[in-house]
Amino acid sequence: MEPGSISRRGLFLGSSSKRANRICPPGVSDRGLSACTGCNLCAEHCPTGIIVLVDRLPSVDFSLGECTFCGACRTACPEPVFEPVFRFSHVAAIADGCLAKQDVACQSCGESCPEQAIRFQPRLGGPFVPALNEQICNGCGACMQVCPVGAIGTKPLETELAHA
Repeated sequence: MEPGSISRRGLFLGSSSKRANRICPPGVSDRGLSACTGCNLCAEHCPTGIIVLVDRLPSVDFSLGECTFCGACRTACPEPVFEPVFRFSHVAAIADGCLAKQDVACQSCGESCPEQAIRFQPRLGGPFVPALNEQICNGCGACMQVCPVGAIGTKPLETELAHA
């Protein structure tokens, strides 16, 4: 399937595949999305250029960069879409396709993590493997952009951590 195309099921249900994969900017909730007019000011003012509109709603594309939580998107928005927060409602998730887990030395994600949430644990007979501290990870996406094999994604925060 071509990027940006709609599946047959999505066509009949009136939804695109991108909507299911939407990562909202920090501080944007479902309630906030309902107030969004699609003016694109948040994307225009994002200094790292990671906010894009998908179906006229803001979404974050970590392949373009990382979120620095600068608040420019929140400041530029004329509607009550954004709430002041300094973390996403997800954390990074390192998949088995990670080079270090495949016996290839790589520490790109840990070197790029501004919170130092990814540390590397030694193991016998192979390179150090990444270990993510979900308590520290703010979901900024810095590790996702630099991963040479795209082995880092996101997963929702655990309930206790999300309400901490």
